Amino acid sequence: MRYERPASRTVSSRKWLPLFFFLSAFFAIFLLFNVFDSGSAGFQEELSLDDPRSRAGDSLSARSPSDLMSSAFCLDDRVKRGDTFETILLRNGIDRDHLYPVLEAARDSHNLNRVVVGRQFRFSFVDSILAEVAYEIDEDRTLRITRTDSANWNADIEETLYDVHIGELADSIDSSLYETVMRSQGSPELALMLSEIYAWQIDFHNDIRKGDKFRVIYEEKVHPKGYKRIGKVLAAVFENDGQKLWAVRFTNANGLVDYFDLEGKSVRRAFLKSPFKYAPRVSSRFSYSRFHPILKIRRPHLGVDYAAPKGTPVLALGDGKVLKRSWNGGFGNYIQLKHNGMYSTAYGHLSGFAKGLKVGSWVRQGQVIGFVGSSGLATGPHLDFRFFKDNRPVDPLKVDVPPGDPVGQSVLSQFTQLRDYYLGRLELIGSGDSVPPLVQDWKGTSGGTGARDNSGG
Repeated sequence: MRYERPASRTVSSRKWLPLFFFLSAFFAIFLLFNVFDSGSAGFQEELSLDDPRSRAGDSLSARSPSDLMSSAFCLDDRVKRGDTFETILLRNGIDRDHLYPVLEAARDSHNLNRVVVGRQFRFSFVDSILAEVAYEIDEDRTLRITRTDSANWNADIEETLYDVHIGELADSIDSSLYETVMRSQGSPELALMLSEIYAWQIDFHNDIRKGDKFRVIYEEKVHPKGYKRIGKVLAAVFENDGQKLWAVRFTNANGLVDYFDLEGKSVRRAFLKSPFKYAPRVSSRFSYSRFHPILKIRRPHLGVDYAAPKGTPVLALGDGKVLKRSWNGGFGNYIQLKHNGMYSTAYGHLSGFAKGLKVGSWVRQGQVIGFVGSSGLATGPHLDFRFFKDNRPVDPLKVDVPPGDPVGQSVLSQFTQLRDYYLGRLELIGSGDSVPPLVQDWKGTSGGTGARDNSGG
């Protein structure tokens, strides 16, 4: 017998089935909506707390319409090999129409057609319009070309502002001034400045003794970019072979800056101690009977031979006029300078002459006039240097020439006070004792620390 389910129960189940599916779907959608809504709110809350895009949006919304339309920005670039001002403009997306107006505006200040590899350009824009071009001429100068209106530009050179501090150094020499300063302070500039200050009194190759001592007060200049350089040497004392040589920087009554000893006499002489920045070795001295290495005979050698590498620059011993610049037999390439009515100097065996030098030219003390060589009768590169007084040869290593102008009477009291201050300060270097700052700025000096300076030199 087959069993059959009652028809009424089957009909009842089918009646409620659609309602069940509808309610299930409704609750599923409701749950999904709540999950999405809470996640979105959480994401927006997280964005508002952590994402800078939210802050940017708030900032922009707070700005006025005029602020939104006005924007300023800069483009920085460095000169590359082969660059011209035009290629730099185009590389930065700047219209070539700016080329001629900017070049023309800068012409009287600096030639922008000559740019140096590694130097920096900065292009400043306002409302997407080029407003200023800045070019780093060197460490001490920046050229600024600024738009004055829609068609005109103005150029100006801005001097770099340095922070200036006072530095002090004391040391004794082991081998050379250069090596000692490099070991203690690390600045070839300071060594060069000291050698130039004492160039009239010390031959830094032949006169230096182991154990010689020096103390120096100098400016240390800090560039805005952070690197340092040496400014002026303010005062120094050099003890050479037991003799103390003082030098105080001071502007004399005639407006010229010089270095003076404790008595107010100029340490500068009419002539350098030798015709080199760093005097090379003396290979042959002044003699009335010297054996000539090529001619193999004894003959006078009325000068001094300095052995130096070929091409070493030779300096004019003092201000003067070029009397000779030519080949001169056994002297080879030869220069003679007349300094005044009493003194003249001569330079032989040169490998060449300085560019532009000719008979009648006026040269300044320390100016490069030629280069060491071995022209003429010479066994190797060296300079045959001769010194004449009243047209008679004298020993260059023994000649005594008068100093420059002393401190003028009208400023002597100012010099005396400055000298005494630096004298005391030099004596205290390395002792650990402190010294008071220089409370008064005397003419031509720089006292105290932390001063602002734009001299660049």
